[in-house]
Amino acid sequence: MSFNDEEFFKTNIVNVNNKIAIFLWSILLVPIFFFIFNQTGIFEINKTLIVILFVTSLLGAVIHTLLNKPSNTLQYIRMYYGILSTAIFIDTVSYSSNIAISVTFCLAPFLSCIYYNRHLTWATTIFTYLTMFAVFYNRGKTSIDVIYGIRTIQRYMTIHMINITMEFIFVFFISDAICSRSAKTLQRLMQTNSDYNSSLSMIKDRNQYIVKMNTDLEHTNKNLKDTQFKIIKFIAQVLGSHDLFTGRHVIHTQKYVELICKELRDMGFYVEELTDENINLFQTAALLHDIGKIHIPEGVLNKIGKFTKEEFELMKCHPVEGEKLLNYLPHVEDGKLNRIAKQMALCHHEKWDGTGYPNGISGEDIPLCARIMAAADVLDALISQRLYKDPMSIEEASEVFVKSKGQHFEPIIADAVINCKHMIEMIDRNFKTSEAESNSKELEWWRNYHETLKKLNM
Repeated sequence: MSFNDEEFFKTNIVNVNNKIAIFLWSILLVPIFFFIFNQTGIFEINKTLIVILFVTSLLGAVIHTLLNKPSNTLQYIRMYYGILSTAIFIDTVSYSSNIAISVTFCLAPFLSCIYYNRHLTWATTIFTYLTMFAVFYNRGKTSIDVIYGIRTIQRYMTIHMINITMEFIFVFFISDAICSRSAKTLQRLMQTNSDYNSSLSMIKDRNQYIVKMNTDLEHTNKNLKDTQFKIIKFIAQVLGSHDLFTGRHVIHTQKYVELICKELRDMGFYVEELTDENINLFQTAALLHDIGKIHIPEGVLNKIGKFTKEEFELMKCHPVEGEKLLNYLPHVEDGKLNRIAKQMALCHHEKWDGTGYPNGISGEDIPLCARIMAAADVLDALISQRLYKDPMSIEEASEVFVKSKGQHFEPIIADAVINCKHMIEMIDRNFKTSEAESNSKELEWWRNYHETLKKLNM
């Protein structure tokens, strides 16, 4: 209920007035029934009284209906008029001594209670009590005791009015109590409802505030994740300034990690591990798998030709160096990204058969993320340009994976790479097209760099 007290009681007056209107139209049946009873001999009622009763009832119903306008003042007048018409109807019916139904005098006072207006109830009770004097006076004049002189009219009125007064004192207190208690109960209910609505409104406001806070927090978290990703990507790009190929290599492997993960999942392998969330973490961590190369001297890292034994041993240090560096990375995604990134950095050169480095672990002892990273790492190295070699074709690279299945790579991961060769070819073509110009310039720069070093060493 959204009404306040005033609105509720105004609305209640209109509703009760409409009910009273139905009652006033309904009581037109009473004089009709009286006429029928007269004709059949059940009652012997004065015909003039029946006509007066019918006319006054019809007039009361019509006027009450005409007062039904959307005006508060007219609705108040209609309220008093409806109760007054009811009281007058009862007085008129009881006017004849042949119709002795005294209890109906309580109808108007009790009917007024449903307006929850104590003043109306008091006025109705007092008006009904006073009009009963006239009714009983007329009854007294036609009473047998008065006609035969057994009692005087004064004696008759005294006896009956003492009884009626006692009854109406009772009626007054009862109707007043009903009206008062009902009104107070309604007011308490409305207050409770108002408090409830107020509390509900506060809860809604708080919920909206919480929803807004959650939305803002989600937006902030998204921005934070985007910022973290950009920082990680920046680190990879900074590494690229130290090594001609590593900068682009980590971007390429990021894409190939995603491709291999989804193909494995589609094949029905590692479905529980390769959720969308984890695949996203694997992709992001792939940007950092070669971060340890920043501790490798540029002359070794960008050497044209094969490494010497000493240089290769130096290069083999970059997984351990990478894990050490990643210990300084602030926690991302509650530390899950950090754990994956360190596993990838440390173990992406381990082999399925245990012949890899730095620790020579094998099989499922190598973390899944690192096994996938190893495949993506080798794939990009095979099909990409290097200072010491030209790129392989996708078919040639696929043959390498066929031969290395169960040796360098987990068999199902090798199969996943082979299954995706057409997609890999498309991705590789896009990379080569977008990077052609910048790649050519950097290759030229590094060739000049090495030529300059040779001249200085001479």
